[in-house]
Amino acid sequence: MPPEPAPAAPRPAQPTDLAWCLPLLLAVILSAVATMPYWSADGATQGVGWYCAAMLLASLGLVGTAAVMARRMRQLGAELEAGSAALAASEAHLRRAQRIGRVGGFEIDLRSDVNLRSGEYMTVQGLPGEARIERHADWVARLHPEDRERAERRFLEAVADGTGITDYAQEYRIRAPDGEVRWIAARAEIERDAAGRALRMIGAHVDVTALKQAEAARRASEERLHLAQEAAGIGLWERDLVTGEAIWSAEQYGLTGFDPAAGPPGREAFEARILAEDRLHAIAPPSAPDGGFRREFRIRHAGDGSTRSILALGRVFRDAAGRPVRIIGVNLDITDRVRAEERQALLTRELDHRAKNALAVVQAALRLTAREDPEAFARSVEGRVAALTRAHTLLAEGGWTGAELRVLLQGELAPFLAGPEQMRLEGPPVTLAPVAAQPIAMAVHELATNAMKYGALSTAAGRVRLGWSEEGDWLTIDWAEEGGPAPAGIPARRGFGTRVIEATLAGQLGGAVERDWPPGGMQCRIRLPAARVIARSRPTAEAPQLTFEGLED
Repeated sequence: MPPEPAPAAPRPAQPTDLAWCLPLLLAVILSAVATMPYWSADGATQGVGWYCAAMLLASLGLVGTAAVMARRMRQLGAELEAGSAALAASEAHLRRAQRIGRVGGFEIDLRSDVNLRSGEYMTVQGLPGEARIERHADWVARLHPEDRERAERRFLEAVADGTGITDYAQEYRIRAPDGEVRWIAARAEIERDAAGRALRMIGAHVDVTALKQAEAARRASEERLHLAQEAAGIGLWERDLVTGEAIWSAEQYGLTGFDPAAGPPGREAFEARILAEDRLHAIAPPSAPDGGFRREFRIRHAGDGSTRSILALGRVFRDAAGRPVRIIGVNLDITDRVRAEERQALLTRELDHRAKNALAVVQAALRLTAREDPEAFARSVEGRVAALTRAHTLLAEGGWTGAELRVLLQGELAPFLAGPEQMRLEGPPVTLAPVAAQPIAMAVHELATNAMKYGALSTAAGRVRLGWSEEGDWLTIDWAEEGGPAPAGIPARRGFGTRVIEATLAGQLGGAVERDWPPGGMQCRIRLPAARVIARSRPTAEAPQLTFEGLED
């Protein structure tokens, strides 16, 4: 317990407090003595001279007393004047503080509804700064329409009889006469009688508009930051390296999959979610002089178990002794970016393979196509290069994710048809994987070239029927010619087209090709592994290198 305070020292007697009393006391005594009769020995009164002397002394005492009292009155007047000046200065300082702080006082007689408003109060309300008397309705009329009902209800509840409420506080908006909207913070005390009836309210209004505007700006900034974090998948986090306590944003929980209800996980629990091959890199101490770091690593999502790629940016703060005490950072989910980069790298490699394949086909066509007829040689080479180009265009338009089989077949057959009635396509929607599009295009081109030279497309009455289906693990494509000249039988030699078909479909895609020459027209069945040639929700397979080694006779 604190020591008891020492007793106050007695106030020393002021000389001016008693000085004026002594002459008065002397005058009274002398007057009393002077009026006492003096008796001689014979019984007659004596002492007239003594009487006169005593009266003189009493008069002098009264005059001295009057002088002392006049001096004292002058001192009291000076003290009163100094006190009045100090009070006036204090009131001026108070009014100045109220004016600067936009604080206005008020006093309400709750029994008569007389509201005394100070000049500063009226200034806060946006009115001329002169003290005035108002009514409750005047205050209500200034309330903002959206706050009026709430603010008045709060006031009436506070001053209701019998509630025992003595402290009143609320915030609301008013609309000043010039249309300006101001925020007011009202604070007051309520005086009540013994029966609990509210008698008087004394308080102040404070203009907190600037504060509310700053709060609104801060909230808007936080909302923009929150929206940016959500849109970009940015998680904010902070950890005290001394106590181990951490703070995580909502986005950080969503990014990592930890339960917000359980709070931020410990450092060990978080590091356990980092893939083993990335862990040493992810937790390596920062090498930058200012403690900053940048890390890319993968984690196993604590919620769905998926693998996420994370970009971590932050800084380690140290105390005066150089010891790490705090770390602050942000985590950004870059999974989509990393996958896009991986896909781009894969597509670049695939494009490189396909370019090599195209060049290999062109070289083989140049080398193996008969040169006796220059025009036929040029058409043959041009047609095969065009087939590669059409397949390449389809893949490019699809973002190298695949090509529709029906569209590819139509594109390869169209240059050889006299009319649309010569082509019939039957089959379900199938999207070819990029690895299969160009080989199938080349094979169909060779079949159409052969049909135009020797088969159904060499006559206006002939036609080609192409059907396909997915059966089990295989994609089957059936080519059947109708209405053309009857085949002469199995060809005596394998032409360049036949060798290209075998090299692309069997050698490159791992399929099988069966040909037959019935009287109605040549037929060809192509069977390809569906897992390899049909596009699925998986990364694009890398195209094998096409080779034409051994195609020469």
